Order: sequence, then structure tokens, then C-alpha cells
Amino acid sequence: MTTLPQTTGIRLPRPTAIGPQAAGGMLAGAHAPTAASSGIGMSAADMWRVLRANAWLIIGLLMISAAAGWGVNFWLARYHSRYTASGYVGVEPIHRFDPLHPNANEYTDWSGLQIEQRTQAAMLTSETLFMSVLQKPELGIRDTGWFKQFVTLQKQADGSIAKSADIEKAKLDLIDRFSASAIPDSKLIKVEMSCSNPADTRRIVEDVVNTHLDQQRNLQTNKMLDRTKQLNDIKFRMEQRIRDLTDKQSNLMMTLNVGQVGSPGRYTAADLEMQSVVNKQIELQSIAAQAQAQAESIMSQIAMGQDPPMIKDSLDRDMTIMNYRDRIVQYDVQIKAATQAGKDSRMIKEMELQRQGFQEELDKQIEEKTIAARTSIVSSVQSAAQSTKESLDTANKKIENLKQQLGDLAIRMSDYISTTDELTALRVEYKDIKAQLDSINATTAESQIDWKQHPEIPGTPSFPRLPIVMSGAMLLGLALSLGIAFTREMLDTSVRSPRDIARVGQMNLLGMIPHEEDDPQASGVPLPMVIFQAPTSIMAEQYRQVRTRLQHAASLDTTRSIIVTSPAPGDGKTTVACNLAAGLALNGRKILIVDANFRRPELNKIFNVPNDVGFSNALATIDNFEGAIRSTPIPNLDVMTTGQRPANPTELMESQLFTDFVERALEEYDHVIFDTGPMLLVSETAAMAPRVDGVVSVVKAASNSRGLLQRLRDGLRQLKAEHLGVVLNGVRAQGGGYYGRNIKTYYEYQNGQEA
Repeated sequence: MTTLPQTTGIRLPRPTAIGPQAAGGMLAGAHAPTAASSGIGMSAADMWRVLRANAWLIIGLLMISAAAGWGVNFWLARYHSRYTASGYVGVEPIHRFDPLHPNANEYTDWSGLQIEQRTQAAMLTSETLFMSVLQKPELGIRDTGWFKQFVTLQKQADGSIAKSADIEKAKLDLIDRFSASAIPDSKLIKVEMSCSNPADTRRIVEDVVNTHLDQQRNLQTNKMLDRTKQLNDIKFRMEQRIRDLTDKQSNLMMTLNVGQVGSPGRYTAADLEMQSVVNKQIELQSIAAQAQAQAESIMSQIAMGQDPPMIKDSLDRDMTIMNYRDRIVQYDVQIKAATQAGKDSRMIKEMELQRQGFQEELDKQIEEKTIAARTSIVSSVQSAAQSTKESLDTANKKIENLKQQLGDLAIRMSDYISTTDELTALRVEYKDIKAQLDSINATTAESQIDWKQHPEIPGTPSFPRLPIVMSGAMLLGLALSLGIAFTREMLDTSVRSPRDIARVGQMNLLGMIPHEEDDPQASGVPLPMVIFQAPTSIMAEQYRQVRTRLQHAASLDTTRSIIVTSPAPGDGKTTVACNLAAGLALNGRKILIVDANFRRPELNKIFNVPNDVGFSNALATIDNFEGAIRSTPIPNLDVMTTGQRPANPTELMESQLFTDFVERALEEYDHVIFDTGPMLLVSETAAMAPRVDGVVSVVKAASNSRGLLQRLRDGLRQLKAEHLGVVLNGVRAQGGGYYGRNIKTYYEYQNGQEA
């Protein structure tokens, strides 16, 4: 038993370079898309793959469903056929009417036609109408075979048999079978009835529609009666109003005639009198002003001691004063004559004394007459002014009376004109109302809905219809087949495509290797040696792409020790490890591939070398390293088999011996590739993973589940191992696989058949 040195520390992962890569010509990044970035939902390509993979299932179920549809149609036609009778009724547009303004406001409401159609259609299918039809014994619907199925025979107490109809049940069945629907962009309503007897369908449609039409005619008749009553009421009120206005017009006319009012717009006697009085008022105002001015002037002169000229004139015309003046003149003449004749001075003196006497008497008369004249003139002027003022006041009062009289006449004239206009307009409206009443009395009530086409007895059944039944059956079969196909796809958790790896998340896809049965050039060639023995095959090409992508995923200058593992046995990890090692060797690198699967060693069989000395011997002592190496036919590639299985392989991998082995191997080789057992089953693989530069996992398509791959990924994370990526192995081309067209295109291009 080998003595083990103390366990060594874990080799820490180093940062890896990230570069673009393409798995099978389809990947675009060093990392496979994560679940978040790729959208785990199925793409169109996935759906097409599922459809192709389940094509025979879908076609088979479609054929079965078509046959089942034909059989169901035959059975329905024989035992459950139905006939449908159809008729059409028309709906006239609504006419809006205003009794007071029939010519101006009557119009056709085309916009409400569709509402009226739907209203009539709803009324044709109302429970009230159905109950009315079913409860009328005179209608033919009660004699139909359809109605008789709801009639039961009941034995009476006297032993007689009586018929009893379940009207409620018949109504519910009629609701289910009878329909009425408005036809868009028309005035029609389509009415239908379906049952097993063709003649019954026509009879039922006729009875239901005719009953509804009778109800609508009665309703229209009631509307006409209501309209007639409304018009008669309006007519009566108009007649009463016309009588009142006529009486009022007569009274106003009499009043206006008494007031001597002429035709509107002409002068009346009151107007002429008013004009005359106004003219007189103006004249009196002028006279009164003059009299007042004259009185004031005279009074002013008298107060100042000046006599008005009229007083002097009055004195000059006074006979007494004139006589005295004449006597004085005579005495003056006599005195002058006597003086000239030289008569006796005594006589002259007597004459002078007499003249003086007359002069004194004249002065006295003048003074008295002046005082009397002054008094008379003042009194006369004042009297004239007062008289003129009284005349002016009288004229003003008359003018006020005439104004009030003319105002009253104007109000009565305005009232008369408005009454006449209202009476004229009312008589016109009265004439229109009377004409409408005459028109209503001359016409009969017409329903807004009526038959356009009566139903006929149907000659062919409306149910079942073979195209509809078969289409429904085939759609059901198609839905069932698609449901089965996609359910299988959803329940299938195996890893088959890059999308499945993306669903696990956070892993690089290094490549996809096709199944050996899909590669004609790989036929008969050992799979672990296909890159060497069939270098132009599609499998060899894919291994070379894995090698190239591995160089982009991790720098091979620092990633020198690599283990190849898988989640479960049979995934092809040994095949991938051999081809990866051979590919690196053929690329000019010196490679050592080590069989670290002590439980199932395979490299000695693949390379046909003995397994007596190998990896276990080199672990025991590093001096056995050279003796454990075997050469292979592939240049730059050496192999080390397992050798004898040690009793404690896991402890060996966790010890310093394994680290010394790796360091010794890397002194002589560019890369050391370990073929290990399944990581989820073998503990030594888990022990080796954190102590090498990288881990490549191999997953067989359609064999491993996503759960196993996720467990492998999580295990490597827990161990802090560097997971370089995943190789998807054994991808099938047929049945919706990924490589069908790729393989064909590859060989056509290689053989020069396609540019």
C-alpha cells in the first residue's frame, strides 16, 4: 500500500480569456446565452423542430380525427338531424313628428334604423312573445310535432285522460331554437327556427312572426289614436283661443272707432286737434310774453315818473282837454288881435285872466286825466296779461288731455295689431291641424315592421354539415396532436440543443458532435480515432472546431492540465477526450492523455497498449513516470493507462502526489488531458477538478437531463473548479435534429457541388 504524503492545497482557478465562438456554426459568443438573455421560451426554430419530430403523430391523429368526424356526421345525420326555416322581415325607418310644426320638423331618422332593427330582433326573441304564441290555442304551433313532445297525458280522478302541455319547457326550447338577427347595412331581420321536422319549422316561424306583427299593428293603432286625441285636444284649445281673440279684436275695434282712430299710419281727428291746440299754445305763449313785457315796461316808466306815450295820446284825444286847448288858443288869438288893435288894456287883462282860468282848468283836467289814464292803462295791461295767461293755461290743459287720449289710443292700436297677427297665425295652424286630422282619418294604421319574405319548408338538413363537422374534428385532432407534441417537448428535460444548455445557464458551449450514424465518412472508423482516421468527416471537423473554441474560451498557454468528465456514464467523454487530445497533437502540441478512470479503464483498449503499468504507478512514485508512458500512432500524442487500480484513488487525487504528477507531466508535455469517470458518480473526479487548470464536460444529446447538467455545474462551482465549457455529443440529424442540413451542406461544399 502506498504511503501518501500530506494533502496539498487546491489549485486556484485563473481568469480566462473570452472570445467569440460558434457552436456548429451557430454560436456567436464565448458563453452560451444565459436563461435571462436568451429567453427560455421556444423560438420558431424550436417549434418547427417539434413539429417535424412529431410529424407522424400529427398526421396520424389528423387522419383518425377526419375518420371520426365522418362517422360522427353520419350518426348525427341519421339520428339527430335538424332543419332550419328562414324568413325575412323589414323594418321601416322612424319618422319623427311634431304636431304643431308638421312640415318643418317631420324627418326620417336613418341613423336610428340599426337601433330599431336590433330592438325588433330582441322583441322577436322575447320570452313574452313566446309565451303569447304558445298560449294561443288557435295557432297552428300547438299542432306541430315539436309542440307535442311537451304534451303529456294525465289520468283524471274520473278515469278520463287529459292532455297537459309544459308551456315553460316549450318556451325554453323555443328560446334555444328560434333566432332573429339584424342584417347589417339593410332594413332586414332574419328569423330562423330549427327542429327535426321541416314543416314544423316553417309553421313556427310564421306563427311567431305573425303574432309579433299583430302586436305591432295594435301598437301602431294605439299610437294613431293617441295622436288623434292629441291633435283634437290641440284643435279644441285653438278654437277656444280663436274665439277669445276674435272677441278681443271686436272690442278693440269698437274702442278705436269711438276714439276716431283711422287706419294705422294716417292722421286722426285727435291728431289734427292736437296740432291745432299746439299751434294756438305757441301763439298764446308769444302774446303772453309780449303783454307781460309791456306791463312791466309801463309800470317801470310810471314808477320813474314818465308817462307812456299812450297816455299823451289819450290826453290828446280827450274832448274836454281839446275844448280847453281850443278856448286857450282862441283867447291867445283875441289877445294878440286886441293888442295889435290897441284896444283897452283892461279888456286884454280880462281876456288874459279868462285864458289863465282856462289854462288852470286845462292843467287840472290834464292832471286828472293823466292819473285816470295811468290807472286805466295799468289795469288794462294787467288784465290783458292775466287773460292771456288764462288762455295759455287752458291750452296746456287741453294738450295734456289730448296726449293722454292719444297714448291710450296708441296702446289700444298696438294691442289690436298684435291680436290681429296672432289670430291670423293661429288660424293657419288651426288649418294645418285640421288637415292632419283629416289625413289620419283617411288612412289606416300601418306597422313599422312587416314580412319581406315568408319562410319555406327546408328541403335539406341544416345540421349536421359534413364540412363543418369534419373541420371541427380535424381541428380537435390537430389541437390534440399539437398538445401531445408540445407536452412531450415540455416534459422532456433532456439536453438536446444549445437552448437546453442555455436554460441551465452560465456555461460555454464548446461544440456539438453529430451522431456517428449521421456521418457517412465515420462509418467503420473507431470513434475515439475519428479525427485521425477520418480527417475529412463532419465529426472530425466538429472536433477541430471544439479545439478552436477551447483556445478562445481559455488561453491554452496557461490552461495546460484539463480533465474531461460527464454527468453520467455513456456520454462519450472518452471519445471526446481522445479526439480533443489528438486534435491538439495534430496541431503541433505535445500531448499526454491519461486514463484516470480506475473503475472503467478504456484507453488501453482504444490504443491497444498493455495496462500493467500506468497512472497509479506514476502516482505512487514519480520515478515510474517514464515507464508508464506509451506511444500512439498519432504524432505528438502519448498515452498513460490506469495501471493497477489503487485501493484509495480519491485520497491519491487529493494528495501532493497528484500535484507532483501534473507538474512532472507539464515539464515534458504541452498539455495533459485526463479521461475521468462521471463526476456525479466518481469521487476522484471531484477531487481532481479543482487541482487542474480546467474541466471540459461532455453531455450526450437526448440522454442527460438538464437537472444532471445543472448538478454538475453547481458541483464544479462549489469546488471552485474552472469549467471551460460543455461539448454536446451525439446530436441526431433526423427527427428534427440540428445537423441535418449542416451535414448535407458540409459534404456538398467539400465535394465541390456547391459554391
